[in-house]
Amino acid sequence: MTNWTARLAVISGGLSEESSTHRLAQLLSDAVVESARKQGSEVVVERIDLRALAHDITTASLTGFAPPALADAYEVLGAADAMVAVTPTYKASFTGLFKSFWDATAGGVLSGVPVIVGATGGSARHSLVTDTALRPLFAYMKALVMPTAVYAAPDDWAGRGLEARASEAADELTQQLERMLGGADVVVNGGSDARVSKDGEAPRTSSKSVRTLAETRNRARDPFVAVPTMEEMLRR
Repeated sequence: MTNWTARLAVISGGLSEESSTHRLAQLLSDAVVESARKQGSEVVVERIDLRALAHDITTASLTGFAPPALADAYEVLGAADAMVAVTPTYKASFTGLFKSFWDATAGGVLSGVPVIVGATGGSARHSLVTDTALRPLFAYMKALVMPTAVYAAPDDWAGRGLEARASEAADELTQQLERMLGGADVVVNGGSDARVSKDGEAPRTSSKSVRTLAETRNRARDPFVAVPTMEEMLRR
């Protein structure tokens, strides 16, 4: 039987249709699916290609409103139990497109969500980008970044080391999902919950409600966002 079912959002910041970034995102998502399968569980993958949303991301950055296709992507992100996020490396950091997507994302959407971060680059000298740029970004967004990050330079595709690192990161993610979704099961069916044991017949699915954009604007509010001025404090 299936122990649990989780939804995985895969964010790819590749700037070409057949990029190494897309390949790494695919490798990581396949590794997560396989790791969950070995535990008798299931992962449903939903992909978000930032290249296809580039114009919408710019519009949202300038106007503060997400066009329909981008809003749909954020709904997928808000419903996800876990995430894989991969970007190309430009000038020792993530791309502007990748950063702009997260700049336009409502606060709190990633709060408590386990994340695998990955990056691609033209040489191994950029390999620290996952720890110097990606990990701080998602830590600020209150996501649970997995210990193993995966960086892929051109030479990495020739050996088995890249697959081994992807499997290690995937195992960490599925172990986190097991802690979140394992144990006594809550099966969500038409808004009514039925609690069953691991020996029952029904698999567990996520019991958390979908975090829509409107619902998350006040979630996980940062107390430093609206710091009062000295003049306002003196009036009190």
